Amino acid sequence: MHRKMDQEQIKHITNNHYRKLKKHIKKISEDFDMEAIHQFRIAYKKLRAFLRMISQDHETTGEIKVSKKLKRSYNLSGFVRDLQLQQLKIREATKQELKKPQAYINLLKKEIEKLTPELSEIFLEKPVTASKKKTDASIPNELHLNSFRNFVQKKWAAIYAIIVSRHFSDDNIHAIRKSLKDLFYNLKINEGVEYEVLSQSIWKGKDEQYFNKLLEELGSFQNKCTAIGLLKSYWLNSFNTHNRVLLEGIKKGWVKDKVRMKKMLLKELKANVIAQQPAAEI
Repeated sequence: MHRKMDQEQIKHITNNHYRKLKKHIKKISEDFDMEAIHQFRIAYKKLRAFLRMISQDHETTGEIKVSKKLKRSYNLSGFVRDLQLQQLKIREATKQELKKPQAYINLLKKEIEKLTPELSEIFLEKPVTASKKKTDASIPNELHLNSFRNFVQKKWAAIYAIIVSRHFSDDNIHAIRKSLKDLFYNLKINEGVEYEVLSQSIWKGKDEQYFNKLLEELGSFQNKCTAIGLLKSYWLNSFNTHNRVLLEGIKKGWVKDKVRMKKMLLKELKANVIAQQPAAEI
């Protein structure tokens, strides 16, 4: 991004995101492939991050948001993928067991089957086309480099506020991840001399590889939280003793993993991320 981006350049970026979303939707519609869903959700998050950034100088009109149908397809596809991942995790966790928790595996399959018809229906309604029309109408005439800098500052302020508060709930750790993702995705649109300046303001003395690793660890923690959440007590209580005891044992192990992961993440965030914040800003 040079000193400023005009409306045509802004639309070129949003158009690229929408084109990728269409491609992934076509693939998902074939067989609800887990990787296709993952790529669709990444493309959605990149678009959302960009729209958030270009919205910030237009507070009177509010944030530019995708259509409700596209957002719904993002949420539904996320639920489907969580359930698909859970199937894989349970199979992996019970690979040494002669008797698998088949009742739970079947339940996960049924939950997926409940969600996919609505997702298919939304995809038939061309949500990408509708969303593009909606967001195109609100795209600003230009985007200045300072707008990006302000966006970076706001995101870091949100991250630091959580770390300084020492209120490390699972939701707050997820919020840190989302803010870092927004920064990471938007940096990728910049190039040239400004890239170096902006990357320094984003990475705060660390390199991109460090934050890639941190984001990966934050993602693994979020996945663990989701996996534990899908071992719902009212589901487990509906199973026979073998299934319930087996799954409760898996859940107990995952909770231990989560506690360990959280301790490591907090140590990392306090030692390296908060250390980058100038004292006057804390």
